[in-house]
Amino acid sequence: MSLPKVSLLQKLVESGVIAVIRRLPEDKVEKVAEALVDGGVTALEVTVDSQGAFQVIEKISKQLKGRAIVGAGTVIDSESARLAIVHGADFVFSPSLHQDVIKTALRYGKIAVPGVMTPTEMITALEWGADLVKIFPAAGLGVRYIKDVKAPFPQVPVIPTGGVDLNNVADFIKAGVAAVGIGGNLMDKAAIEQNDFAKITQIAAQYVAAIQSARLELKK
Repeated sequence: MSLPKVSLLQKLVESGVIAVIRRLPEDKVEKVAEALVDGGVTALEVTVDSQGAFQVIEKISKQLKGRAIVGAGTVIDSESARLAIVHGADFVFSPSLHQDVIKTALRYGKIAVPGVMTPTEMITALEWGADLVKIFPAAGLGVRYIKDVKAPFPQVPVIPTGGVDLNNVADFIKAGVAAVGIGGNLMDKAAIEQNDFAKITQIAAQYVAAIQSARLELKK
């Protein structure tokens, strides 16, 4: 039995980290996923441009059931969204704005998160039914940009992705984002090559701790 939408949304942002798994060796994906969840991550995104992406989504969504949710990333068409959902994806991330992708995710009761940049795209995404929006590329736009657009649009739930690291993650959280997407800065290539999955757990835990600390500061 799948989780209701409200529970999926809570799980998506619970740790504050959406771990982006892109083009990892297939024989290491399950161990990396386990390591990330051991570090406190509650949402994992498998990009559909990865080899065997739909099978990977199916495998790790079963593996992590009850501990984390798994979704699809880099989705730019409705058929990819449907296939990902059929294979167990609970959320669909896009790098850009596609109404048909949003509609497909909503039709199946899953989370739709399109990529946007401008205020107009943000509002259009919400009008089309998006649950949250992804600001991409976050590094290029920066924390100040998010603060500026959140001022007139505080109701827009934002997830910055691209360029988020341990030096700026707290600043993004304090700017009012719902969570952050982290890929390369979380997936230490050397550690994965050396099967040092404890290092991945350690890095994930550092991000989760930094985010939780920033969230606590916001409440003061």
